[in-house]
Amino acid sequence: MQYSRLKAAGAVAIALGPLAFGVHMAAQSGANIPLSDRLVGGRSFEQPQPSAYPIEVPADLGVEVLPLLGNVYMVAGGPTNVVIQTGNDGVMVVDPGPASMGEKVVRVAGILSKKQINYVVNTTSEKDVFGANGIVSKAGQNPTVAPPNVAGPQGRQPDQFGILQAPGAGGGGGQPQRQQSAIILAHENLLNRMAAPTGSTPAEDGDLWPTNTFFTARKAMWFNDEAVEFIHEPAARTDGDIMVWFRHNDVIAAGPIVDAMAYPMFDAKRGGSIKGLLKGMNDIIDIAVPKFNQQGGTRIAPLHGRILNEADVVEYRDMNTIIRDRIQLGIDKGLTLAQIKAQGPTAEYDPLYSTPKWTGEMYIEAIYNDLKSAPAGKTSSR
Repeated sequence: MQYSRLKAAGAVAIALGPLAFGVHMAAQSGANIPLSDRLVGGRSFEQPQPSAYPIEVPADLGVEVLPLLGNVYMVAGGPTNVVIQTGNDGVMVVDPGPASMGEKVVRVAGILSKKQINYVVNTTSEKDVFGANGIVSKAGQNPTVAPPNVAGPQGRQPDQFGILQAPGAGGGGGQPQRQQSAIILAHENLLNRMAAPTGSTPAEDGDLWPTNTFFTARKAMWFNDEAVEFIHEPAARTDGDIMVWFRHNDVIAAGPIVDAMAYPMFDAKRGGSIKGLLKGMNDIIDIAVPKFNQQGGTRIAPLHGRILNEADVVEYRDMNTIIRDRIQLGIDKGLTLAQIKAQGPTAEYDPLYSTPKWTGEMYIEAIYNDLKSAPAGKTSSR
């Protein structure tokens, strides 16, 4: 009997130990923590996230450089977030931003690494994402060719296939036929929209065009000692959207699929849909793994706003699913757009996500039109 009592008392002491320690520490520090918060305070003594220690950069850049995990960083403070991976092979820049960010991104890359920028990746066909393509690419180096004025063995230069040729060989006078600038990588649908391959006037200047594209559901490559996957989301904001998964570092550059500052945007005229956005969010959730109590773990870098983890994306996905379902229910009841708006399907979320550029009412109308145009039974997020 005495052993049972002692065992029970010991179990209680062990269970209350973290709580008592947390309360003791709070008392020592003089903090006035409410009783309801003490268990939370004593439950876990997690270390600060890597992003709590920003990389020091010159003040005139006007940006913050936040470590995500390992050798992947997020440049915040511009119109959009920029993700940079560094390593022994070189530098990869995901979504360099508008033209105004070009020189800043190049300078930040130089602070993070002494290596050349080798890849520039675009996740969506928006000017505020790819406007700096030309500036950043020209500051870098194509990893498949020798740098300018650097000859191979016995003075030979690589041809357009990367094969070393004798000086003067080929139509280029012995100079590399392949572009020297960093490779700009994107889905082929993005290039098609920028380059107007049908013969009409190109939508964008040639310096901004991707120089390497893919058309499959996924593309993978090995860079900086890790596998990097480019995952096509065929109907998110547009039909050319991708997200970038740094598998070893456990970081996802989510592109336009999640937005920590606003409702997600989609362009039905360019192949986007609410169904495709929700699929993209579910794909992120499928990849992400939390570290503790559904917090931490995989880092997700959106185009706008703070760094996210899986729980953040789950909440965002659930919010958008609720709004979609409310609008669908109104459509099923035969309500008009005005009647559905009057019901306020986004009301409790508007204080957080409604912006002058993309209000809750605009979002309702976009979803309504998308659902009305979708074939019957085809509105599931999966």
